[in-house]
Formats: sequence, C-alpha cells, structure tokens
Amino acid sequence: MNSSPQTVLPVASGLDVHKSFVVAVIKSTSNQGTVNTVKKRFSTFRADLEDLRDWLLQNDCHHVCMESTGKYWIPVYNVLESAMNEVRVCNPKWLSLVKGEKDDNKDAARICDLYRNGMTKSSYIPNKQIRTLRELTRLRQKYVQQRTSDHNRLINCLTVSNYKLDMVFSNVRGRSAFLIINLILSGEPYTDEDILKCVSSRCKAPREDILRACHGFELDKLQREKLRIIQDHIDGLTKEIEKLDQLIAEACEDHKDYIRLLMTMPGVSEISARKIIAELGTEMDQFVKGSRVAKWAGLAPGSDESAGKIHSRHITKGGKYLKPVLIEAAWAAVRSKNPYYRCKFEILSLRLGKKRAIVAIARKMIISIFHMFSDMKEWRPKDCDDCFVPRSLSVQKESRKLNKTVNTLKAMGLTEHQILKTIAAGLDDPEISDDEGNRYDLIIGEYRTA
Repeated sequence: MNSSPQTVLPVASGLDVHKSFVVAVIKSTSNQGTVNTVKKRFSTFRADLEDLRDWLLQNDCHHVCMESTGKYWIPVYNVLESAMNEVRVCNPKWLSLVKGEKDDNKDAARICDLYRNGMTKSSYIPNKQIRTLRELTRLRQKYVQQRTSDHNRLINCLTVSNYKLDMVFSNVRGRSAFLIINLILSGEPYTDEDILKCVSSRCKAPREDILRACHGFELDKLQREKLRIIQDHIDGLTKEIEKLDQLIAEACEDHKDYIRLLMTMPGVSEISARKIIAELGTEMDQFVKGSRVAKWAGLAPGSDESAGKIHSRHITKGGKYLKPVLIEAAWAAVRSKNPYYRCKFEILSLRLGKKRAIVAIARKMIISIFHMFSDMKEWRPKDCDDCFVPRSLSVQKESRKLNKTVNTLKAMGLTEHQILKTIAAGLDDPEISDDEGNRYDLIIGEYRTA
C-alpha cells in the first residue's frame, strides 16, 4: 500500500518564475485533511510583485519556494525576503518535471508539493550586504579579465608587426614596455637612444636584444589608431577598477575582523580575502561542517558510481567564482615562506600530480576558513608545528613516541626479547641493541645479553 508523503508545512507556496511573469500556487491543508489549492499569475514589475506579497499574506502563507531561474528570481526574492518567514531558492535540477508533462501551473504546483513535504534542498543565499559586495567583486573580476584580454590583444598586434617585446621583457605590462609601446605608437621617428631611455636600470634583458625586438615593420596610420583605441580602453578599465576597489573597501568596513583572520593564512591577500567573504559570507551555521563547505565550493570529489563501478571522481562544477580564488590562493600558499602548505603539496603531487594536488590544497584552505570563521581564531592548524620543528626536536618527539609504544607493548605482556625482535625485523637491521647493551642478532636469530 502506497503512503503519501508526510506534510511538513500546512500552508506553503510554490513560484514558477519567468522574465515577465510569475505563476504562484498556494496549497493549504484543512483540519479535515483536504488540500485546498489557489493559483494566480503576476507580472514581474515592482508594483505587481508587491501585490504578490500582499496576496500571499492574505492567504496566511509565510513560506515560499522557487527555482533559481537565471537572475529573474532575485527581484522576487528582494520583495518577499522581509515579509516571509522563509523564502527558499532551490536548484532547478532537483525540481524539474518529466519532459512532456510540463507547464507553468504544473511546475508551480510541483515546487509547492515538494516544499510542503520537506523534499527540497535550499540554496545558500547570503544577506543583502554580502549580496551587494558579491556584485561589486564579480564586476571587478569581469573588468580585470577584460583588461587582460585587451592587453593580450595589444601585444598580439605588435607581434604581428614583428615587435617582439614579450621576448625580452618578463612583464610586458611593466613600466619599460609601456614607455616603449607609447614611443612606437607616437608616429614620430625615434632612435636607439630614445628606446634605451625608456628602459629601466633594473631591467636585466641585454640592451642589444631590446633594440632588436623594437625594430619591426613600420605601422601605418590605421594600425596605430587601432592600438591607441585598445590602449585607451585598457586605461579606462584601470580607472574603473580603482573606483570599484574604493567601493569594495567601503562595503568591507563591517568585515575587517574576518579579513584580518583570512590574511593570517598563507597565500591570502587582502583582495583575495574580500572575494572570499563576498562569495562565502561570514555566517557558517548553514554549512554545519567543513566538508559541506568544500562540496558547496566545488572542491570535493564527485560521486559517479553505478553497478559497483566508479566512473569518475572529478570535482563538481560548483563555486564558479569562489573556486578560482581559492586555487589562486593555493598556488600562492605553496610558494610562500610558510612551509606548511608547501610540504603537503610536495607529498600530494608525487601521488596525484600538481594540478590535483593544488585542488587538494585549496580544499584544505576552505575547511580551515570554515573553522576560522566558526571559532573566530587565526589560522593555526593542529599539525602546523611539525613544519617548523628542527630535526633534533623531531628526533626527540619520535623517541618519546617509540618509548610510549614500547611501554604499551610491555603492558600487553611482551618481553624485551620479543620487542627487540619485532623492531629489528621492521627496521631490517641485522643487529640492534637496547640501552643496557642487550642485542638481538637477526641473522643468527639469537638474543645476546651484555
């Protein structure tokens, strides 16, 4: 006999959100056990969304669930957030109907049924302050990517004209390369002395190679204008990034303590700390434990097993914005002066390879961040001291462990003869002795007393 799912919420609503309209379904269970259904459609203009909020309150509905459809769910969430007890946003792949059986009313009704029966997984939605900070950091990241793309386009245009600046300068965005590019684009005749005046005294490249790299084909008027447009765009993006940095700094005024905690971790700069807070937030209660944070960030191994066969253990696709920041911080951590992550990376890379090992380091870092934010303590792993202990102290530590093990074996009833025989066999040493001179010869298999 099939039993219906147990109803967790007596009154709840499911929303099917689209670009121009929202379909809302309210289901309520009466005292007699009957289910009443009410449906209504609203536009996504601000006034109509407020009507949706009022309509939900009139029907005594304070719990709402909807899919995270693109960016269209955000205006609905902003209007309902303060008026509802819970506004749950779910991943569409957990709520989708079978193809051929879908329409807007059925989608809203299914979302409502799953939500009322406690069968939905809530997505993590931070508070409004963190969401605003997240928009700023993501816009900054987009501008940085555009600036890098334009700079590569500029260098490629020069390379086509046989100007090989990227062959002599390790940083083609540096001061020397910048002045030489301006000299080339000026359109005025220049000499070797003019080129060398643009080169910094700290530049290690041979001056002859720099001169050879700067003698390419002559640029015509159209080519120079195109390169100037690209350069002006780069300068404009740089100014916009500086403005965003000021806005992000203002938005992070209330999170200085968390930024300070993050910067105690190797590899995390102030910019990285701001990005991590923007994506992760500061409240760790919704994650419960560190492994869930790693899974949410897309740094945990996936599970793809069928018929007893493991098909894949690749990491999941989550953390589109947070994962690159943690990977970048992990690379910086393994190259920092602090040897903690470097030691772990060297051990893991032998078995997994460098790319998988750096993902493992990023996973360790986000779990550390979870505990740092939960306990409000600076970065200090339990095994951190092992990376800084001198060899002499390490030997003493291992000796204490060995003595403790020997005492345990004696308490279990083993004799010194049996213990020495076990140690000699484990060390593959033909002859080993204790402090009193008693020896066990592994070759002849005899125990000799002093």
